[in-house]
Amino acid sequence: MSGDLAATDSQQSTSPVLEKAPERKDLFPHGWRLVFTAIGIYMSLYLVNLEVTIVSTSLITITSDLNGFDKTSWIITGFLSTYTGFMSIWTKISNIIGRKKTLIAANVMFLAFSLGCGLSKSINTLIICRSFQGIGGAGVYPLVILCAYEIAPKPQLPIYGAFTGLSIACAAFTGPIFGGVLAQHHEWQWVFYINLIPGAIAVLMLVIAMPKEYGTVPSKPITHLKPNLPLFRHLDIVGAVWLLAGVLLLITVLNEANIQFDWSSGTAIGLLVLSAVSWIIFFAWEWWIDGYPDYEPIFPVRFLFNRAWMGMLITTFVSGCPWNVVVVYLAQRFQVLEKMSPLSAGIHLIPYTALATVSTTIASIACLRGRIPFVYIILFASILHTVGIALLSTLPESGPFPDAGYGYEVLAGSGVGVTIGILVLAVPYVVETRDLATASGAINQCRFLGGAIGLAIASNIQTGDLKTQLSSTMSQDQLHLLLQNTGVLETLPAQLKAQVLHVFAQGYTKQFQAMIAFAAVQIPSCLLMLRRGSQYVAKDDDAEIPTQDKTVDL
Repeated sequence: MSGDLAATDSQQSTSPVLEKAPERKDLFPHGWRLVFTAIGIYMSLYLVNLEVTIVSTSLITITSDLNGFDKTSWIITGFLSTYTGFMSIWTKISNIIGRKKTLIAANVMFLAFSLGCGLSKSINTLIICRSFQGIGGAGVYPLVILCAYEIAPKPQLPIYGAFTGLSIACAAFTGPIFGGVLAQHHEWQWVFYINLIPGAIAVLMLVIAMPKEYGTVPSKPITHLKPNLPLFRHLDIVGAVWLLAGVLLLITVLNEANIQFDWSSGTAIGLLVLSAVSWIIFFAWEWWIDGYPDYEPIFPVRFLFNRAWMGMLITTFVSGCPWNVVVVYLAQRFQVLEKMSPLSAGIHLIPYTALATVSTTIASIACLRGRIPFVYIILFASILHTVGIALLSTLPESGPFPDAGYGYEVLAGSGVGVTIGILVLAVPYVVETRDLATASGAINQCRFLGGAIGLAIASNIQTGDLKTQLSSTMSQDQLHLLLQNTGVLETLPAQLKAQVLHVFAQGYTKQFQAMIAFAAVQIPSCLLMLRRGSQYVAKDDDAEIPTQDKTVDL
């Protein structure tokens, strides 16, 4: 390969010129090692992504059991917040001690706190364990993506890119169904225990088969992580802290406004101000340290001058918002309004999740075989996604779920599935080789940050509507119990129950209406990938991948 994917010490080269060198075939696993390594990394990727969707159809059961319906969003956003904040740390650690040790460590942490989630006896304990589970997942996800980029020679990358997208999409497809089955039998703890056996098998495969010297990053003893100033600079701890602060403060105000405090309160305003200040300091810090060779920023300034890359980051962020909202709140709508069981709700999500799975695979193959530029496929998918979300916002607020609604799911699922798959595939073709480790973390950070913010906004809409529209017709005790446990609905008088259900229905409509704006932003943002005369494309040859040069003339 051409140089290192990222520096393995604090003396990383900052030269923008990358020398091309023949790709060393001996760097890649072969035979049974290749098979076992691939199974191990893709099983890890599947399980981490499963944790986002498997809880969607079991949330009502979980929150009813633990009396925390008003904290529904936190069960997912707590996971996604730490998931977002720690990705860059894990990828940088892998640049120091090697991919294998780091990926195994992240897997072990993810599995340990999966066990903790299943053993939780209160909603707050569950949220805390979910947050630590997210830290482990934050390592597994980008490291698997990075290992997939390094598992085989360049011409084979689109094939493994298809496996990557397929793993993500399959998790989205099977998660709601598995969660529904477990919740229906009141065994929600197995939503988290389900990770343990396949996760342990994946770790064992990686221990046995994954080469010690994987990719272009040499394996080093764990003693290289001994705290010192060079390590502090290499990991960019300051940047990571300000990034996490900005994320958590913003998620907190979006989740808790209208529940613990009003939007006009000093608490809400203070949290918003502190979040804004944290984001400003984060970008200012990244800009300042970028000029010092001893520092390795988690968001290099040169990213801002790569127009195509910025377009990809924005597109993945805004596509993540409606993606998670549909999986979580459409499943909730099926259970609250249509009186479906958790399993039935998961089955009725299949048009959305299954089409996301299929379209991801088809799009990845089309990129390779048809040499179709990324931007054209993402543009088409963005339009499809936006139309699907807009149509979902027109679902009737009374009566049975219409047959057309499943068609709307197909449109939205197809669009977001293609977008996710192609954006993951396109990373090594758009960024420089030296930025591949950082970029693989950034693209996923943006998607999960978008997902966390989308869910927080949707949760705030729902809770705000319930509190403002029902405060005059329900006692404070009744409203409090409703916000703790939706099972209270069955104890209400028929007329009051109908009114509450109408408020829920209005809330679901408003949630999807809010997501139209996010989906629509994908259209102009993906156009930033357009180039004059040539476009980024997955080429079936052995050319080098930092694709400032890897284009196809049209």
